Amino acid sequence: MNWAPHPGAQTEFCSRGEFEALFGGSAGPGKTDCLIALVTRYIGKSNYKAILLRRTFPQLQEIIDRCFQRYPALGGVYRSTEHRWYFPSGATIKLGHMQHETDRYNYQGQDYHFVGFDELTQFSEIQYTYLLSRVRTTDHEIPPRVRSTTNPGGVGHQWVKERFVLNAEPGKTYISNAHLADGREVRISRIFIPAKIEDNPTLYLNDPEYMARLEALPEIEKLRLRYGVWDAFEGQFFTELSTTTHGVEPFDVPPEWEKFMVMDWGYSKPFSCGWYAVDYDGRLYRYREWYGCKGNEMDTGLKMPAYEVARGILEREKGEKVRFRIADPSIWNNMPDTRRNEVRGPSVYEDMMAEGVFFMKADNDRIQGWLQVHKRLQLEEDINASTGEIKETPNLFVFNNHKWFWLTMLELKQGKNPDDVETDNQADHIADEVRYACMLKPVRPKKVQRIPQGSFTHERQRMIRAKKYSEKHGVSIDLAYQRIR
Repeated sequence: MNWAPHPGAQTEFCSRGEFEALFGGSAGPGKTDCLIALVTRYIGKSNYKAILLRRTFPQLQEIIDRCFQRYPALGGVYRSTEHRWYFPSGATIKLGHMQHETDRYNYQGQDYHFVGFDELTQFSEIQYTYLLSRVRTTDHEIPPRVRSTTNPGGVGHQWVKERFVLNAEPGKTYISNAHLADGREVRISRIFIPAKIEDNPTLYLNDPEYMARLEALPEIEKLRLRYGVWDAFEGQFFTELSTTTHGVEPFDVPPEWEKFMVMDWGYSKPFSCGWYAVDYDGRLYRYREWYGCKGNEMDTGLKMPAYEVARGILEREKGEKVRFRIADPSIWNNMPDTRRNEVRGPSVYEDMMAEGVFFMKADNDRIQGWLQVHKRLQLEEDINASTGEIKETPNLFVFNNHKWFWLTMLELKQGKNPDDVETDNQADHIADEVRYACMLKPVRPKKVQRIPQGSFTHERQRMIRAKKYSEKHGVSIDLAYQRIR
């Protein structure tokens, strides 16, 4: 078989020794070719058995066609009635599919040294984990392996993201420990190897227009297929939010920056406390978080009394100057008109005030609040009037170690009203807290300095924009220059 992995991501994926490995992200890095080649590593062993899977049989046809381009040169013979390749040593590679959930039982009682999933996000988690139970070996020379390829998106997007992308940094091994009944501890490893079209020169150099076709996709699909972004999905509310653009490494906030604290109250549901700093340009930095959820249940509260939350706030603010705090109006516990004659007990605010924690009421206008969050997340252009250099910067940054912010904010879906988030079945407490902060510090429109059209500075800016457009959309400088005003 005349195939070898390209240096870089392909070679990295083919050389990994972890039990589970996921390869891909964007479209075009040669994922399927790697999988078809990798499964043949031990076909010289007579007892070797492997399987390659797609979700449906029509999708499997692509695998079948590609195998016919490579396996006959290795002595492989295909028996179409079995959907299985036989090799001279006696080794076999089966081609299978699991269109329905229950199809996983078609593989009950079978065992494989190698299981490969092509387009893993098309499968459900239960299908994947069930096939893991079919991976075993009694030959120390043939290690058990599970290898998968995929793009972001599909029915399994979320569980694949949680299993491979969020557990560890790309290219870093994640280890989970399992304890057996006899007391032994087993370490199970997995890894995610990201790749883009640039990692596959065979396609990248021979079909440069493919890059332009990816760039022309709708925004969500472009983020997934061109850039391999896992944070984008249909119905996503904050499509602008990105760990790359808005995330920053923690740093010591300068003492002269204004600081304030925002709280969204919760008892049975989580409470969310965020601390913000404002730099000299009016940009917000969320530099501390306290999310009151139970364990890893992101939408279940701690049921912590208000006075304990107040003490926790003071403990976290010890030694720093926080200018003021704001909170959602519900903590003032206003009585409805129908209950005006009842005796009212202390409110959440009164309990906190007794501990020395004071708040002002936040602006709870949802639609205008979300609009302010969107404005903060959008990139703002700063143009150097003398050089024409363009710098794009958002107006909201969040420390990278804010686990709960990144877990919840990136997954928020829009509701029936596309201008509002879905309030059921998702944890929107941090989003509400951010909304209060952005309403407190609305983005002010910048004064635009008009540069005379036709001047040297104007033409220089236009050329810089054209170069960026050319790189982004894969067109010539001349064409880009015509499209840029």
